[in-house]
Amino acid sequence: DSGRYARSSRELWTILLGRSALREPGQIAEELNKHCQRLLKGLSYYKPPSASSAEKVKAIKNVAAPLKELGLRVSKFLALDEEQSVQLLQCFLQEDYRGTRDTVKTVLQDERQSQALILKIADYYYEERICILRCVLHLLTYFQDERHPYMAQYSQCVEKLDKELVSNYRKQFEELYKAEAPTWETHGNLMVCRSLDIFVQCTLSSQV
Repeated sequence: DSGRYARSSRELWTILLGRSALREPGQIAEELNKHCQRLLKGLSYYKPPSASSAEKVKAIKNVAAPLKELGLRVSKFLALDEEQSVQLLQCFLQEDYRGTRDTVKTVLQDERQSQALILKIADYYYEERICILRCVLHLLTYFQDERHPYMAQYSQCVEKLDKELVSNYRKQFEELYKAEAPTWETHGNLMVCRSLDIFVQCTLSSQV
């Protein structure tokens, strides 16, 4: 799950709902096994930035320099690990971006358009966080439901998560409750009122 091209949480959520091409029980089990650590860690799957992660991003050979630069800006804005920011950016471009690779280059050359793109990526990031929680809730809802076609696969996954899941999530919600709202000083000058609204909405949604 730590690979550079890890599946998005939204895509995993779609798979668990049976709305993707991956519908065989074996495929569902494989996806759950692959993303078990993400589900266990929940919101703490997302790490804070670090110098070592920034260096790893700079060393990536198969990502264009402008995208790496944008990934680092996203990292600053979201206070998110640099490698995960680039990964998030790649998932966003694949799933939500309506332009082409050429239009991305054009957008990156214009500061106003770049800022607008970063705000869209922030929306996507907060949705990704909620999707992890949706996946876990879905598993906990149906892992004992004999009418559900993936009960056996869900049950195996929940068994793996069982010992640490409750304590992990309780700790995360306590941290969310105490979290201070981001400011332009901590997250850069893009942290305007709209971005703050998104942060507040996401924090409240995560606690519900």
